[in-house]
Amino acid sequence: MENLEFYLKPLLNYWYYSLIAGLFLLFAAKFVEKIAIAILGFLAGINMIFPVLVEKFQQFNDFISNYYQVAMIIVGIVSAAVLYAFYKSITFIFGFGIIGILGYYISDVIIKSLSISFNFDSLYINLGVGIVLGIIGGILTYKKSSEVIGVLSILIGAGTLAAVTMKFISGEKFLSTILYSSIFIVIFLTLVVIGFVINFKKEKE
Repeated sequence: MENLEFYLKPLLNYWYYSLIAGLFLLFAAKFVEKIAIAILGFLAGINMIFPVLVEKFQQFNDFISNYYQVAMIIVGIVSAAVLYAFYKSITFIFGFGIIGILGYYISDVIIKSLSISFNFDSLYINLGVGIVLGIIGGILTYKKSSEVIGVLSILIGAGTLAAVTMKFISGEKFLSTILYSSIFIVIFLTLVVIGFVINFKKEKE
């Protein structure tokens, strides 16, 4: 939990950036895919990459000590540019990874539950199924990148807004108690539903 709070610290300390990004991702990402990708990259930069750089590289931390916020924004912008440049490839990797892992474990469960035996290690079967399904999943997510980015944006936008909301309700350590964690989950799920209704409603009309 402490590690999660460490990564959430920039998001909460500079909540005004997070608020704007979260609102856009939640309500408009489906309609402006490329901008959403850049914002996702920016959030990843300031909330994941930048904290790691600060924690792991003392020289970097010392160098930016007087320019912390500026350095954070620069890392966010660089991350946004990289993700924007390679987002098509990233959607394929995302689909390959998620579907491939699911395929591997489903294959493993089926083989074990049916007590199927082979003359070789069943690991190879599981890996083969995972790779094949992963490739299919990667191709599908690549072709449906707009929908994939839309869903990711809604989830991340909802999480960002829920975290910012909880900052003002309970402070930065809102995940340390069951009550506030539950409130966070309720807010998150509510925002997710709202995001899906707003972003995907027009497709049905």
